[in-house]
Amino acid sequence: MKFYFFKTATILKIYLVMLALLTVACSKQETSEIPNPEELSYPDQEGWNSTVIYTTDGIMNAEIRYGHMQRFKKRKIVEFDSGLEIDFYNEKGEHTTKLTSNKGRLNEVSKDIEVFEQVVVVSDSGINLATEHLWWNNSIEKVVSDEFVTITTAEQDTFYGYGFESDQYLENWTIKQISGKARKGLQLDLEFSGKKSKSDSVTADSLESQENAVIDSVFLKE
Repeated sequence: MKFYFFKTATILKIYLVMLALLTVACSKQETSEIPNPEELSYPDQEGWNSTVIYTTDGIMNAEIRYGHMQRFKKRKIVEFDSGLEIDFYNEKGEHTTKLTSNKGRLNEVSKDIEVFEQVVVVSDSGINLATEHLWWNNSIEKVVSDEFVTITTAEQDTFYGYGFESDQYLENWTIKQISGKARKGLQLDLEFSGKKSKSDSVTADSLESQENAVIDSVFLKE
């Protein structure tokens, strides 16, 4: 009997120790799988199919229409993930530009606006811009992109290349690294040479000289 009791007690102690170790191990594993609350980010506000109007001294600056909006108060960020349309107005409240994209982000502190995927900007002056990534840098009041861009002028000339900078009205713009030009629908794939500017860029003010460079290059190739 004593031997039986000792054996049973020993087995019971071993079982309890193993159970304790198993509980601690499971506890540690569950704890490690729980994400840090600081890493979790939930929107403080959401909206669907709505319009937001921004004004300064009673004059409209921009009208934003979106499919879905999420506002993160702590991060001071507003995200748009289901289609975005923005109409811009000048200091007189006159409409100047329309922007559309699939997604966007607004920084409530800097007032910068970043847009992604199928970005199209159409100015009332007749200039169109297409790219995949564009942002409004509020501190310098410029529209900027490092991606591939396509510019179509009011005369239906199309320039394309990498890197872009402009005012919000697309009146004064620059393609930093131009790769070619399509003359009124004629698709050309060429590099500027000889008469290209030293900075390898084209601006709205230098369209005429760049146009001559393109035409000369076409004649040379023929």
